[in-house]
Amino acid sequence: MTTHPHTPQLLTDGLVFPESPRWRDGKLWISDVHGYALVTLADDGSVQKLREVPGRPAGSGFLPDGRLLLATGLDRRLSVWDGVDLEPVADLTGLTSGPLNDMVVDAAGRAWIGDTGFNLMTESPRAGRIITFTLDDGPRIAAEDVMFPNGMTLTPDGGELLVNESTAGRTSVFAVAADGSLNRARTLVELGPMPDGLCLDAEGAVWIPLLRGGRFVRVSPTGDILDSIDTEGRLAVSCALGGPDRRWLYLCSADSTMADLARGRSRGFVHRLPAPAPGAGLP
Repeated sequence: MTTHPHTPQLLTDGLVFPESPRWRDGKLWISDVHGYALVTLADDGSVQKLREVPGRPAGSGFLPDGRLLLATGLDRRLSVWDGVDLEPVADLTGLTSGPLNDMVVDAAGRAWIGDTGFNLMTESPRAGRIITFTLDDGPRIAAEDVMFPNGMTLTPDGGELLVNESTAGRTSVFAVAADGSLNRARTLVELGPMPDGLCLDAEGAVWIPLLRGGRFVRVSPTGDILDSIDTEGRLAVSCALGGPDRRWLYLCSADSTMADLARGRSRGFVHRLPAPAPGAGLP
């Protein structure tokens, strides 16, 4: 394992808890979870608040027509943002037992959304599930017995879905069936409690934030740690590969604790630095 040679460049420290970063149209789209807002971040550091999201924004992904599909954690709904309005398209309360979390959307518009299974701040851990959804077919369960499904990424061929199971401390690989169902294939790596939002690069390596560990690690396709970036004591929340040719690594972190988060106290940061390999797969 090596320590990354580049010093991360601060883009903003004006968010609350940046999650689900997605690169699109020359900017980073972010769910500022505990800020209850959907925002974009330009490379000059300017933040644009697109709208407040009272249901608490969570995972997101772009549909083939360019609209943003957004999960809201507390009311467990999926909505579509068209640049003006946030239109509800599905209520997942009947299929879930905890808040909605991260999401990935493929090139055809099929989404996979994590149901955490329990409220991390108030309940004891229990298994959740992953829901699959299309605008035409609606939602259904794709996989059960997933431990706090968090960051998700699809391989370039769409054949595998990588998921961080946060309370199990592992990154798992699921085979994707033609109908969107998921079959657990293997464990990529076990890194300890609370791996969060992740992203995949063109060498098949995965960037994984260790929320409570305060670092981002790059893991090889065989599960070896290749690289590590320290957050200087902040929570390591999520990451994305974007920019021209997807060669910038964007790091989202938060100056907070789990106790402070329960009270809505947090200061969110986004840094960027050159990546050792460009982004691959989705998001």
